Amino acid sequence: MPSFFSSALRFPSVAARHADLVRAFVRRDLAARYEGSLLGKLWPLLHPALLLAVYGLVFSKLLGVTLRSDAEAARPGAIGDGWVATLFMASGILPWICTVDALNRCTPVVVENNNLIKKVAFPSELLPTYTTLVSFFQMLIGLALLVPLYACVMLFASGDTPPSENVHWLKHLLWLPLPIVLQWFFVTGLGMLLAAVNVFVRDVGQVIPLATLVWMFFTPIFYKLEGLARKTEEEWVAAAIQWNPLYHLMALYRGCFPYEVDPEFPLRSAAIFAAIALGTFLVGHGCFHRWKGHFADEV
Repeated sequence: MPSFFSSALRFPSVAARHADLVRAFVRRDLAARYEGSLLGKLWPLLHPALLLAVYGLVFSKLLGVTLRSDAEAARPGAIGDGWVATLFMASGILPWICTVDALNRCTPVVVENNNLIKKVAFPSELLPTYTTLVSFFQMLIGLALLVPLYACVMLFASGDTPPSENVHWLKHLLWLPLPIVLQWFFVTGLGMLLAAVNVFVRDVGQVIPLATLVWMFFTPIFYKLEGLARKTEEEWVAAAIQWNPLYHLMALYRGCFPYEVDPEFPLRSAAIFAAIALGTFLVGHGCFHRWKGHFADEV
């Protein structure tokens, strides 16, 4: 166990020494994703913009999703249900897509780069690292669109009060770096673990898409846990979902984009997910570091 901690503590210095290599990997991956497309470099911006537009249209207009109770809707200064549904869905879907995309790409990354593993001496833990950075780069573009949208909605569409009196709604945006950083540690650690295991058991690559599909339904992305608890007679379902690490991650992101009156940031979820994220990174990085000496023989 001490070696897990020591190898993880050395990781920042390793990544810093090979920062040029990481940047080259990231640029290559981003270029490969959009190479040959007509819109080229506009796609990283258009993709999240279209997602936000579709979620707002489908959930607020076509499905008429209502996420607030009658008491919440009756409070003064409450924004419209359409905006509530859009902000709720977007603040959950963006981190979820980032997580799934990173895990799906991390799992085969060592096997796919077998020529580097066999012929080039470099820290192979940089492979899942750059893969998660690409996914997070795209999520950050989506958040860069969501933040001004949220600010405009809360300043100008939250009642008859002037914008200067609605500025207090935006104070929770200052917490936004916290879930982003914790999510990176969690996803990178889990991605390293999956990438390492997939070298020895190739079935992992087939299981992950199915596992993430099941994981999605047990994560409150499209629903509120309070609403689920009211609709089901089985209390254990809602209790079990709270054991899902991403339940706490969703709570953190939604805490950054509140629409309720006098909201509180979910500090309990922050503490729980911080412990989970750092623990996952220590285990994932430790296993990867311990097993990487055998990668060249297996790939």
